[in-house]
Amino acid sequence: MSAFRRTLPSRPNLEQQKKLAKDLIDAFRAGDAEAVARFRAELPDKKTVGLAEAQYVLAREYGFSSWRDLKQHIESIATNQLPLVERFKKAVHARDADALRRLAPERDALRAIINEPLFGFDSPALVAANDDPDVVDALLERGADPNRRSSWWAGGFHPLYGATPATAPLLLAAGAIPDACAAAHLDRLDLLSDMLAADPSRVHERGGDGQMPLHFARSRAAVDLLLAAGADIDARDIDHRSTAAEWMLDDVRHPEKSRIAIAEYLVERGATADIFLAAALGDTPRARALLDANPKLLELRTGQGDYGEKPPSSFHIYLWTIGSNLTPLQTAARFRRRDTLEAMRAYASVEQRLLLACHEGNRDEARAIVESHPGIIDGLAGPDRRALTDEAWTANAPAVELMMELGFDPSARSVSGPTGGTALHCAAWEGSVECVSAILRYPSGRALIHTPDSTYKGTPLNWCNHGSLNCGNPKAEHAEVARLLLAAGARVPEMFEASDEVEAVLRAHAA
Repeated sequence: MSAFRRTLPSRPNLEQQKKLAKDLIDAFRAGDAEAVARFRAELPDKKTVGLAEAQYVLAREYGFSSWRDLKQHIESIATNQLPLVERFKKAVHARDADALRRLAPERDALRAIINEPLFGFDSPALVAANDDPDVVDALLERGADPNRRSSWWAGGFHPLYGATPATAPLLLAAGAIPDACAAAHLDRLDLLSDMLAADPSRVHERGGDGQMPLHFARSRAAVDLLLAAGADIDARDIDHRSTAAEWMLDDVRHPEKSRIAIAEYLVERGATADIFLAAALGDTPRARALLDANPKLLELRTGQGDYGEKPPSSFHIYLWTIGSNLTPLQTAARFRRRDTLEAMRAYASVEQRLLLACHEGNRDEARAIVESHPGIIDGLAGPDRRALTDEAWTANAPAVELMMELGFDPSARSVSGPTGGTALHCAAWEGSVECVSAILRYPSGRALIHTPDSTYKGTPLNWCNHGSLNCGNPKAEHAEVARLLLAAGARVPEMFEASDEVEAVLRAHAA
């Protein structure tokens, strides 16, 4: 037992314990006698000490064998104090199968919520976590219905629609019944062929978001089978008004999910390709033909105009498969279609070439354009004036840094996704430390620290809190963004919902 025995408070706070450890190492380095004695009691032979050793000493004083054990104990206390529904949601969000299994004593109460639409887009847990075999197994063990769809207005998602090769067998063994969309997603052409033979109309069956089986196709063979059965190659889903080829682009940041080759095949088979699809696929002849007919197509942006929200439907699928507020030029750059990009550049205005240079972080080209066209940035209008905010919304740090340096306006408001935020709001929601830091380096950026967005009246810190729960980017660092905003003068809101990490930062700052 430690000679400096300590007792944890009834509601311990991990951030507070981290601060105590930091205070301990600071005191040791300052020669404080008690701090030195505490280190010598636990680490008598240690010659050099740092924060990790201070954390170890503190953990030992509380009676734990390591800092990790102390941390897990504090996190367990915090979790167990939550209502069952919150512990359940937390475990599913974290893909923590062990935490789900620890809910076993509350099996009856758990059955009442396990199939409820508690997750994004009105989804039950098995739809929200259908990509993780351990979590799927734990949910099925506790009574999750393998056929319970989300209750999304445009068409519910079945657990099989997002199933992976590792989770699909678990769902099927538990009694999941595939429809035509699920059979196409699983590339089970045997099932799909039998379904269409029994009922040819199932080729037009609607699934999640109102997609049809062709939207879910994973192979050329599936495309051939569905087209032979009468599928409309340009049929659009209900929620996003988008064709199968447009859906199949998938975000270039996630190549493991890409179905670009299937999109190319659909175009080869006769699917219509707009300027965005031509740019993403690198279809240079088609891009040239479209721009010869109408050079103004380069002014289009994903998530805006015809590609924007049209209630009751949402945004065009390009907002997710290509990215938010991107032009055709930026789309070609994002998908690394250099030949197509160079061909399209010949149709671009000087303003479009400037925005492209900024998007790619090309400092030399952007500066050359600004120097040879004085006033070009102040003269930007419409969507172009919001370009900095759009880049912050996609966490494009090189572009944000360059555009702040050149004098773009960070106070311009976003128009898609959560609307009405400035560049600082958007960067905070994305959890981008680099973008937030770049914006706060300038007076025009720091001036936004208390600015409310025009829709929800939230500050950038409010957007950081919300993003910590909903952003979904595994590279996001919302806790560090919260620290940056607080250091810049942001005020902790009286009421907030945030991830555990961000909440700890806010509470520690408030204390």
